[in-house]
Amino acid sequence: MDIRVLRYFLAVAREESISRAADVLHITQPTLSRQMMLLEDELGAQLFNRTNKITLTEAGVHLKLRAMEIDSLMDMLERDFSARSDVMGQLSIGSGIYSASNEVFSSLQDFSRQFPKVTYEIHTAAADKLKEMLDKGLLDFAIMMEPIDVSRYEYFRLRTKDKWGLLLSAGNPLAGKERISVPEDLNGIELLVTGRKAVFNEISSLLGEQVRMNIRGYVNLVDNALPLVENSDWGCLTTDGVASYLNPEMVVFRPFGPEITTNTVLAWRKYGMSFGVASAFLTYIKQAKLRQE
Repeated sequence: MDIRVLRYFLAVAREESISRAADVLHITQPTLSRQMMLLEDELGAQLFNRTNKITLTEAGVHLKLRAMEIDSLMDMLERDFSARSDVMGQLSIGSGIYSASNEVFSSLQDFSRQFPKVTYEIHTAAADKLKEMLDKGLLDFAIMMEPIDVSRYEYFRLRTKDKWGLLLSAGNPLAGKERISVPEDLNGIELLVTGRKAVFNEISSLLGEQVRMNIRGYVNLVDNALPLVENSDWGCLTTDGVASYLNPEMVVFRPFGPEITTNTVLAWRKYGMSFGVASAFLTYIKQAKLRQE
């Protein structure tokens, strides 16, 4: 299957019209129609519902998802090889919302001054999604909170530790405190907690057996919890990385006392870092001493 034909297919799916896609691709409409029919013959499946507006069949939707991944990988491969003599291209980084990731992203400005031809693609997602994207080659790096299985990757721990605490509405009585006392302030409050079982179990262990959490729900990204926290007396168990994004008139973060922290890792695939933008960034990060010594 030719990558060129897959890109033709993506253009038709995007434009929902053979004629508009042909204009975008700068080829004739009959040529594009013939290529799409040959693609359907090759796959043995109908990809389009051909009415006044072209829509995708179930097989077409499946191919679109896979073709987008392939197209993204091809773009990354082409950028890698074009960057061998002069560092240029796109750097893809995925992360949750952590203090450690804030430090990494803050360093991009200095990295950009050294390598002005580099552009960036930033993904915010839960750890399981980031690992999936890393495995598929859709990310160069992923920033993920421990505990997490990184046995398939190269990685190092980032210097900054994330402090745990509660996200609270500004009107919550606990918002007036500098720190959330453990276990006194936690017992009885209705909580939203991380959906990552390994992380939740780790934090539960660190909080101690005296804490009796009243769990109302689970979230994979903290921003999904903000509307619930803003309009209730619920708290959200999370880290201080989110604090810089909050409107303090609506929502505040209060750390635990005694302090509870976890580590965050910068991970990448074990192979393919010998050259290109990703290799330059890895060298820069090590020199910037953002990793734990």
